[in-house]
Amino acid sequence: MMVLGMNLLMGGLIVTVITAGEPNLLFYLTQPLSQSAVLGLILTITGFLVLSAGFIMVVHYDRQRSWHLKEIEKSTHFRNRKITIKTQDELLKGLADESSEK
Repeated sequence: MMVLGMNLLMGGLIVTVITAGEPNLLFYLTQPLSQSAVLGLILTITGFLVLSAGFIMVVHYDRQRSWHLKEIEKSTHFRNRKITIKTQDELLKGLADESSEK
């Protein structure tokens, strides 16, 4: 989306510069608008809007991605804990020790 916005923005600026003959910021106010000037203006405005929406989407999806990565990290902490599994012999020996202490 950002690539599309950048292409539209640059295309609009190039059409505007070619139409105006020189980069004049007040070109649209001082001369009557021709079809190519309107095309340049539309491309520039559309490119700016699409590029801005692309930046907003990048920030939004980056925040979602970081949240998902944190959740995955939390879930792997539980799996990575070492659990001591006692065998049957160790359990019986422990029960025998407890009963002999009483």
